[in-house]
Amino acid sequence: MRMKAMKISLKTTLLAAVVSGAYLPAQAQNEGVDEVVVTTTRAPSLRLDNPGNIATLDPSESISLFPVELLNTAPGVHIHRGSGQEHLTAIRSPVLVGGAGAGSFLYLEDGIPMRAPGFANVNALMDAHPQNNGSVEIVRGPGSALYGSNAVHGLINFIAAPLDDAAQSVDVAAGSYGRHALGLMSSQTHEGFTSRITLDLNGEEDGYRDEQSFGQQKARVESEWKKADTEYRFSLSAMNLNQETAGYVKTEDCGDGTIEAYDVEACAKSNPNPEAYRDAEAYRSYLRMTRKLDDGATLTLTPYARSNDMTFIMHFLPTNPIEENSHTSVGLQTAYARSTAGVDYVAGIDVELTQGELSEVQTEGADQYNNYLPGTHYDFEVDAQVIAPYVHAVWALSDRTQLTTGVRVELTEYDYTDNTSGGLSGKLFRPVSQTNDFTDVSPKIGLVHQLADNRRVFANLARAARAPQVTDLYRLRDDDKAGVAINPDPNDLDSETLDSLEIGYRAIYPSASYELTAFTMQKDNYHFRDGDDRYETDGQTKHVGIELRLNWLLANNLELDSSLTYAKHEYAFDREVGLVAFGSNEAETITDGNTIDGAPETLGNTKLTYTANARIDASLTWEHVGEYFMDASNSAEYEGHDIFGLGVDYMLSGDSAVSLRVDNLFDEGYAKRADKWFGDNRYFPGEGRRLMLRFTRDY
Repeated sequence: MRMKAMKISLKTTLLAAVVSGAYLPAQAQNEGVDEVVVTTTRAPSLRLDNPGNIATLDPSESISLFPVELLNTAPGVHIHRGSGQEHLTAIRSPVLVGGAGAGSFLYLEDGIPMRAPGFANVNALMDAHPQNNGSVEIVRGPGSALYGSNAVHGLINFIAAPLDDAAQSVDVAAGSYGRHALGLMSSQTHEGFTSRITLDLNGEEDGYRDEQSFGQQKARVESEWKKADTEYRFSLSAMNLNQETAGYVKTEDCGDGTIEAYDVEACAKSNPNPEAYRDAEAYRSYLRMTRKLDDGATLTLTPYARSNDMTFIMHFLPTNPIEENSHTSVGLQTAYARSTAGVDYVAGIDVELTQGELSEVQTEGADQYNNYLPGTHYDFEVDAQVIAPYVHAVWALSDRTQLTTGVRVELTEYDYTDNTSGGLSGKLFRPVSQTNDFTDVSPKIGLVHQLADNRRVFANLARAARAPQVTDLYRLRDDDKAGVAINPDPNDLDSETLDSLEIGYRAIYPSASYELTAFTMQKDNYHFRDGDDRYETDGQTKHVGIELRLNWLLANNLELDSSLTYAKHEYAFDREVGLVAFGSNEAETITDGNTIDGAPETLGNTKLTYTANARIDASLTWEHVGEYFMDASNSAEYEGHDIFGLGVDYMLSGDSAVSLRVDNLFDEGYAKRADKWFGDNRYFPGEGRRLMLRFTRDY
């Protein structure tokens, strides 16, 4: 009944949004204040004229230690938060894991990828600095021609705030489970040189789960200056994470097994993997140089460098091996932008070189499981290079209609070296040293038509493509019976592609704004690990849905902000998957038309804010996650959840403020993530009622 009621409510709200303009008072029919976005073209532009969907979020509105909780307020976004800073992402997609989860989403800092294309991480948000950013922009589905690999199902761009001439701030937060945060910022200008230093220290001393905690430190130095006709912006950021991780809990281990693990408090707080940990470091730097040329064009060159290093226990696998991975990259983004009669365009070439390595070791003496042998599972190095020319152009077809076209060609080469004895080792297969290359073409075309000064309709047709992750190519499984590789040779693997069509309607009024978007997508050469612990390399999926982002000033002191999604994500191929290898006759067969596991049809995130006066306001939040299947055969289902929260913001003075948040107001038992693995229902339990208090002061 809850699901049916949510669907009816969602459809009613979407319909109301479409026709709401007709019911606004006459004085509200004029154009409202529009937002400026930068992600689509790497330059400021009005969101109203964007040829596809885009959502903007304000990091200052969140006092959480986890970027996930801010991002989930956008439509079409459903990120499962695991233990500490771990997470799995869904943007116009089911929740994806492994190489698919790492490679399907692009995470940017000021338009620069935070990780190398073939070396992405499903937990990439732990590298982000949302506390230091002025805004976060999210594109759902393929990105523009300016972005290549990993911008398949979506991209997230963390954009730094403008540098202030002279400003200092202190931000302190504390809450349940020993959570704490300290943020310090200072900026100043001297002889035309403006700089800013930010430091963020946060952590969790006594987690909701047994033996769960983390400590994280982030620092960033930024500066801007101008010399002659060239503007410069420099950034250097660093992150360190030390985490004691809690693993999945299984229903079969809780009581009599008839009540799900997240509904049994003692089980929800337990930790079957007290030995698990994650230690990670990340460093990034860039220098952006922008110069106006004599012909009126703008040339931008952005050299950058990054380094990532991580060690962790793979607690989500039955043998708990230890993985160490690292990669170091240097790259250059170039952009030549010019406006002429009837067309604005930007063209350039992006180049990146990366050296990476990965090892996976199962501790000697550990129990064997399904022919996972103790010792070194994998040990390899990869040198990668990516060269990507692109062009993006906006054509004025008329005073009211703009056509956007673009194409990106991405050339990827991996030079792989195996440092093991090679071949078959138990269940695992290590390819011989080799070189693999991929060529991917991503065309885009979009149309925006102005119905009125404050209303637009748009359509966007795009293809996204990504070369396989290095783990897709070189960390393979094998058939332990015949000793013959069932995985294709890495040279035979194709790049994953996704074709997307979306249409939308966007309107901005003084008292309301909304964006309504419908989409359909098909993905080919889908790489993922199936229920038989083998890699599928040529899967197909299809995705359709409708999304709404609505902001409505209901009264002078009452504001509604809501994101709603209705979508279906389905397999578009058949695959017989037997779990006989695990000593079970249970099957997880993939059938054309089955719903992909981890893909709820309905999502909702709504905030109602009441402003009592100029100094105090209160808000009520509602997070809705609909039912979803936990396995590919659709044999087990998570019931979904509805979680409420309460917040109060109080201005102590013009420079100081205090905020209080109560999450999971009604202490609901729920799962942050639910799936089925080796025949067992397993969960990351949601946390009980919790508080967070924050104090900020600007100087």
